[in-house]
Amino acid sequence: MRDLPPELVPLLNGLPPAARADVQVAIESSTYLSSTLVDAARQDRVGHIAVTTTPHQSGHYDFIEKTIFISAEQFTEKNAGARVDNITATLGHEASHAYFSGHLYDALERLDVETNEAIVKAGPGGRADLTDPFERYLLAAREGEALAEIGGMNALASRVREQNGGTFDRKDFLARADATTHCISPGKGGAPAFARDIRMSDDGLIYAGSVPLVADKHNPNPNREAVALCHFDLPPKEANLGQAGASDYQNYYGTRAITAASSVLKGWHNPPEVALDLERLKLDPTLIERSGLDLGGPGKVFSFIDTSQGGMNWTTLHNTKTEPSNAAPDVAPEPRALRADSPGHPDHAAFEMFHRAAQADGRWSQAEARNLAAAGLAAVKADPTVGTNLTGVVIGRAADGGTNLIGYASPHGPAGPHHHLAIDAGNAAQAPAEKNLDRVEQLNRQQAQQQAPPPTQGPDGPPQAGPKMTL
Repeated sequence: MRDLPPELVPLLNGLPPAARADVQVAIESSTYLSSTLVDAARQDRVGHIAVTTTPHQSGHYDFIEKTIFISAEQFTEKNAGARVDNITATLGHEASHAYFSGHLYDALERLDVETNEAIVKAGPGGRADLTDPFERYLLAAREGEALAEIGGMNALASRVREQNGGTFDRKDFLARADATTHCISPGKGGAPAFARDIRMSDDGLIYAGSVPLVADKHNPNPNREAVALCHFDLPPKEANLGQAGASDYQNYYGTRAITAASSVLKGWHNPPEVALDLERLKLDPTLIERSGLDLGGPGKVFSFIDTSQGGMNWTTLHNTKTEPSNAAPDVAPEPRALRADSPGHPDHAAFEMFHRAAQADGRWSQAEARNLAAAGLAAVKADPTVGTNLTGVVIGRAADGGTNLIGYASPHGPAGPHHHLAIDAGNAAQAPAEKNLDRVEQLNRQQAQQQAPPPTQGPDGPPQAGPKMTL
């Protein structure tokens, strides 16, 4: 058994003494688990391990808090060996979620962008079929869960190998893993065996194939598909997930997709109808609500047309979320409003003009270049001449010797006249991008309200007041 790697010592800070001791033994006794956690920590994807009392889960990974949570029930097993086996498998599962969180977060970003684009394209009174973006997200979630479950089994297999002097004992592993995963079941003669089509190497590894994730339902990785069948595709009573229990993974993750659509529709006047083929998506309204659906508070609802089997059934989902935020599905941050730094936003092209100019200059970091792009966009959005005719962006020297970021407009071509707007690049590079991106949205709302009524889209309520930007 190896010592706890120095990079992982801070992860255990704050754990109760007994839980810390068990977690440390689990990590030190599994090279696979230790390596996965070290890689995730070095990529700044996990910073803490904590205990949770949230029901109906062995553990979960919180992308925002960069924390792996382990259920308090995992520490109640009286047999020390079995207890650490359970903790090892859970940590392996959640550490894999942390390690692959970038790929799954990309799937969430894609879901939010595609949902927004479909709803905006449908327009007031139209209809947006969100079945395709929902399906792509749920496939990615399914594949991510399969990868995580493979990580849990590999972590425990590594512990078995270490405890057997470096030699993997498959029979010993199967007997011990039976209590940690649904992917072990009685085989011939009743002895524990892998579920159908799972292949483990002689040295105790289930190979998961290449990454990044493909989420291709027509060409799945064999081991990932086999594990998805015995883990993600469990029937509701066996999976026993969600706030009220007795839900399955598909509907557990489905709550996040529903929340994405609900968030985009907030504030619309005469919003478009949403259509979903629940049968194709394998979603059940009752199980979605049992999972804990966050629609913004008690009494909130989300209505849509269920097009299953060619039908047109009006369906309403109700807000059921009462648990704290750490009960959310793995790697499922709340959807954020689409802003100018995201593809699909009407100001994204202008943001990219500033961003590319700052990056090409080479004197600013990635974060500073993003800050500059947001500041430049906010400035031109406040200028009615340059903002509506932005032609290009250049870096120039200011009269005082400093550096300016300059957006210019040539609405009549090279012959002119030309209009430009300059901001101090030194100050703008240090201004948080989020503040200026929020300013862009505020300006967009104000400009939309100044146009001819009636408004077709936008938040309810009076225009937001704010000082004019002067340069």
